[in-house]
Amino acid sequence: MRSNGLGGAQFRPPSAQPALAYPRQDSSAQQAGPDLLSPPGSAGPQLPVQNGWPAPGSNSTARAPGPPQFGAPRLPAGHLAGDLNNLSLNGCPAQSSSHYSQAPIGGGEYVQKPSRQQQTAAPPPPRQAGAPSQAPVHPRAGLPGRGPPAFGKPALAQPHVGPRPPGPGRPASPASPNKYASIPMPASPSPTTSGRPATSSQQQAAQMPVPPSQGRTLAPPPFSRPLPPASGLNRPANQLHQGPSSKIDPTQVPRPSAKGDAPEEYRTSGNQYPNPPTTQARFVVRDTGNANPRFMRCTLSMVPYSSDLLKQSAMPLAVVVQPFALLDPADDSTQTVDFGEAGPIRCTQCKAYMNPHMHFVDRGRKFKCCFCGTSNATPVDYICNTGVDGRRHDANDRAELCRGSVDFVASKEYMVRPPMPFVHFFLIDVSYNAVTSGALQATCSAVARTLDDLQGNEAVQIGIATFDTTVHFYTLSASQSQAQMLVMPDIEDVYSLSSASVVVPLQESHHLASSLLESIPKMFSQTQHADACVGAAVQASIDALKEGLGGKLHVFMSTLPKLGLHGLTPRQAGPATDNQQKQMVLLPAHKGYQQMAEDAAEHQVSIDLFVVTRSQSVELASLAQLCEPTAGQLYHYCPFVSPSDDDQLYNDLRWNVQRPQGLEAVARMRCSSGLVVERYLGSFHRRTATDIDLPAINADQSIAVQLRHDDKLDKEAFLQFVVLYTTTQGERRIRVHNLALPTTQLLGQVFKGADLDTQTNLSARRVCRDILGGTLASCQDQLLRHCINQLFSYRKNCTTAPSSGQLILPEALKLLPFYSLGLSKSPCLRLATMPDVRVVWMHRFLSLSLSKTLPLMVPRLLPLHRMLQQQQHSGSEPVQLPPSLSLSSEKLQEDGIYLAENGYDGYIYFAQQVNPQLVRALLGVDALEAYAHAPGMPLMLPVLDNPLSQALHAILDAVRQHRCAFMSIRVLKRGDPAEILFYNCLVEDKNPAGMSYIEFLCAVHRQIQSMFK
Repeated sequence: MRSNGLGGAQFRPPSAQPALAYPRQDSSAQQAGPDLLSPPGSAGPQLPVQNGWPAPGSNSTARAPGPPQFGAPRLPAGHLAGDLNNLSLNGCPAQSSSHYSQAPIGGGEYVQKPSRQQQTAAPPPPRQAGAPSQAPVHPRAGLPGRGPPAFGKPALAQPHVGPRPPGPGRPASPASPNKYASIPMPASPSPTTSGRPATSSQQQAAQMPVPPSQGRTLAPPPFSRPLPPASGLNRPANQLHQGPSSKIDPTQVPRPSAKGDAPEEYRTSGNQYPNPPTTQARFVVRDTGNANPRFMRCTLSMVPYSSDLLKQSAMPLAVVVQPFALLDPADDSTQTVDFGEAGPIRCTQCKAYMNPHMHFVDRGRKFKCCFCGTSNATPVDYICNTGVDGRRHDANDRAELCRGSVDFVASKEYMVRPPMPFVHFFLIDVSYNAVTSGALQATCSAVARTLDDLQGNEAVQIGIATFDTTVHFYTLSASQSQAQMLVMPDIEDVYSLSSASVVVPLQESHHLASSLLESIPKMFSQTQHADACVGAAVQASIDALKEGLGGKLHVFMSTLPKLGLHGLTPRQAGPATDNQQKQMVLLPAHKGYQQMAEDAAEHQVSIDLFVVTRSQSVELASLAQLCEPTAGQLYHYCPFVSPSDDDQLYNDLRWNVQRPQGLEAVARMRCSSGLVVERYLGSFHRRTATDIDLPAINADQSIAVQLRHDDKLDKEAFLQFVVLYTTTQGERRIRVHNLALPTTQLLGQVFKGADLDTQTNLSARRVCRDILGGTLASCQDQLLRHCINQLFSYRKNCTTAPSSGQLILPEALKLLPFYSLGLSKSPCLRLATMPDVRVVWMHRFLSLSLSKTLPLMVPRLLPLHRMLQQQQHSGSEPVQLPPSLSLSSEKLQEDGIYLAENGYDGYIYFAQQVNPQLVRALLGVDALEAYAHAPGMPLMLPVLDNPLSQALHAILDAVRQHRCAFMSIRVLKRGDPAEILFYNCLVEDKNPAGMSYIEFLCAVHRQIQSMFK
């Protein structure tokens, strides 16, 4: 048994820190222009404003809050031949007939480079002057509850890239990096079709060696079609598969690494190599003029100076922004700057905000805008002398002149009405399905327990309504002894109620709300209404919030909305049967929900949808339209099983209301001359061509901004992302993130500065757009083609005649095939995925942060049986999570216990021959066969009073802290019908979702070779 609803994400309110006050007189030289983020009263034409934007207020100036903490609560119970043994990371061939091979180095010199054998004996070169050194470990870095733990291999400094030396019949070409991964590949034995490997029995029989293991490997899961005989399962560990003369060693192919316990210190500017650490690495950020990479990352850290060079690289140019991202406790915090009634200083021409990259001239009396080049007069009370480099003497004392990210306090000129209070409106399904599945009881319990966690201090307001075949509102006036129900029987022609009667201050009516939530499950326990009017209930709730100033609407539903306004009929309930079939089922069946959401966004209403259902489809393709324009979040619990999923629902709702967030936000990206914004990708509403509107924005939400060239660039490209928002305390702020990136005319430098994490996030967002009305096969082929084009461009333009039998991978993109394969095998593109589940994954990819997107494509596999032994010996010491195993069934042993997790779902898999004593200590039964469950009920992990069980739950808590999510855990065993959920996480294996990792690398190599012919 496990306790219901225990353990949750605890958000620590930021401590107060005085804002940096810079009072000054208003200057007539600072003029306003046609800018949505300009004060409404400024000169120049004004764009239309809906309900206005109140002035921001106080925000955390001390330290960003840490990740959720979790306490005592527990959950209950076909490979092609090749030789990868000599993988080269230095540009030299894997095997060379001579002792020396030539490789280009920086500055275009061509020198003799020692071979692999000589490099092994050579001493390491001394560290170059100016190279980053190892940072000290912050004493609080990575502590539970103090910040999002990040782990992985820190980004390494790359060697300087020089121009490619001329050769016979070839002129000098752009730079050629001398650090890349070369994977020896065999020649293609037969032609391919559509970029996919041939599937003849001869090719499937090509073998690879099996890496040694300590036990017998586990047999593959039962798939709908058999795995190729080359998978290496059920073979002795020391037996090499017989195949062609050259063999592939799977242990040598590129994979994500997570080494090192000490976090790396990253300075946002002044680095010799600008590439930020990967999102999965542990690092501490020092804000020295550019935005923290947790806030803002570009796909290319070295921007091509022209559109032709960008096109030649075949890489996208985009920025992914997470304006309210959680920071590590050791990171430099975002400071607040107050300029008084005059407001922040801005360029008079382009309206860019003051930042560290503005250049002051004429002894500080003027400053030149880094975005448009306009010379602006410095306000009299802001003038300060400058040094010979043009830097002000007080730059280090002013956050806006030395920090890449700051919060400006907006003056009253930015408001047309007072700031809105924080309003939470809970709309709960009380139909027959909700009652019988336990969803109603779980929802009411979760809402009641989160009332004390709502942000907004004394000003927070709440409202509660229920619905089945009619809509029921409840008055919670403090003068009443108990809540009163108001029934709205007309579900076709919906009318609004007065917000004053249904939305009340929580501080005055807390006891009434708690009592109502406790009695609702009893009131509807005998209901026989099987249908529900979701459309009418949502529209009536939006109308009630519109009468006020907006707010957050939390909708809990369990039934397909067949009745009333925007009623829906079920369409395809099962998965797709052909990957060439157009996914028309993903298109909305009714446009009414999209129009309803746009109306809500116009009135600053954000909608979060919690789908809590046992098994049936609820047409999420239509209902999900409520979340995207309103910048809301979609939660999906199917099949919902109470009480095992009660804790997940409670923790999700609690983190939803506790995490750092803002209301009624409007955002814009500014670019320096030569770059323009092409489009935005994410969850938001568009009212103008230049800005995006977000009724709510939170710490987990990110926005992608795709850029394009409209002219050639100068030495640097400048980007500024600005968000005007209302804090949870009802104050108006302007959050500004700045990023200055160097430009280059060398293609090799472009590849060296590639940010693979950001590019992968952008690819996932593109897939979510292309799959609507498209085919799964076309999306998968597009991913393959995108990978091939980049690697072909690098091989053609940046390498010096490598062997045709090698797959050349740039150092910055060496994991590009791995992530591309993981995305193509994700439930978003998997053929067997149910339509509702596919919609949920599309919503996640469209708006989630970088750190949460990658684990969805490439899960983590941990050997729990080894970790339990280490944890027993370590005693009460904190749990140290080891690096993930390779995501292949070859790493599984028949006596092992494994955890596969992606940040949302976790699966503990018990192999068939696990030690019975270990089974008894963890599950409380003598054998796995005895650990049964009722039909439709998943296996639950019990909490037992023994050291091994306690150690297991300590490990699970550590994983949750690393992922900043509660993440319910499901127990699986051999022969379980749900066993396939675990094996779907092993993306390196060949399965019905696609080819194996080795096959994918070979397919990419063959396609690149064919492009040279």
